[in-house]
This record gives sequence, structure tokens and C-alpha cells, in this order.
Amino acid sequence: MSGIWLASERLERSKLMVADRVGGLISIIFGGLSLYEAFRLYPTRLSFYVGDHIMPGVIGIGLIVLGLLAVFVKGQSFKVEFPDRQMLRKIIGIFGVLLGYCVLLYFLGFAIGTFIISIALFRIIGSYNFRKSVIFSAIQTVCVYAVFVYWLDMPFPAGIFNL
Repeated sequence: MSGIWLASERLERSKLMVADRVGGLISIIFGGLSLYEAFRLYPTRLSFYVGDHIMPGVIGIGLIVLGLLAVFVKGQSFKVEFPDRQMLRKIIGIFGVLLGYCVLLYFLGFAIGTFIISIALFRIIGSYNFRKSVIFSAIQTVCVYAVFVYWLDMPFPAGIFNL
């Protein structure tokens, strides 16, 4: 009986290793394409550290390094499980709340929309009670608003209340 189990374990590991190697090779290919784009954009730079070539170069290097790790480093096998009913409800709830955020941003603006949606997300993700969710949401909204609107001077939707 243990011989069958060991054979199935080896087969599962070999499938994992093949999948990791294929994924790693795909990552290396896309990393090479990204580096090619960085080299193609290099002549339009303002300096070595400023220009359109930086982001494709960083992404390309990252993809190549991670691809090499996937090809040459032995991975662990793990079992993927479908989420239970409660977790699935949370996931669907989060997507619904984020879709509602798009609508609230248009009508209520950034400050009020973010405050309301943050309350819902603190309740769903963090399982906080309503009072804590309101307090954390207010702190989070004020901090984000201060950083992006006052400090970085970024415009956000004002909504019907013009806040």
C-alpha cells in the first residue's frame, strides 16, 4: 500500500515540477520581451533613472529572476481547496462593495464614498463591529484624503456635495 502512495506522491511532485518549469520559462520569455521594450525605449530617456524605459526594465528583470527561481528551485506540493460557503460569501460581498464604490465615487465623491465603502470593507474583511468599523473608516479616510489631496495635490471626484 505504501508503495502505491509513494509512486503517486512522486507523480504529483513531477507534475508540480513540470508545471513550475513551464511557468518559469513563460516568465523568462515575458521578462525578455519586457527588457527588449526597455532597451527599445532607452534612447528616449531623460537620464538613466528617468524615462519610459525604467518600468519595463524593472518588470523584465523581476520576471526573469522569478522565472529562473521557478525553473531551478524545487517547489512544494500543496492541495488547492475551494472556499467554504462563508468565505465565498465574503469574496462575493467584497466584489459587490467595490462595484458599488465606483457608483458612489461618481455621486457622493471621494471622501464620503470612501468612508461608506471602508465601513463595509472593515465589516466584511475584518469582521469588526459597526462602531469600530466607523472609527477605523474615519481614520483611514482622513489619512488617505490628507496624503493624496493636501500633500500630493491630486484631484479626486467631489460628487454632488462638492467635498
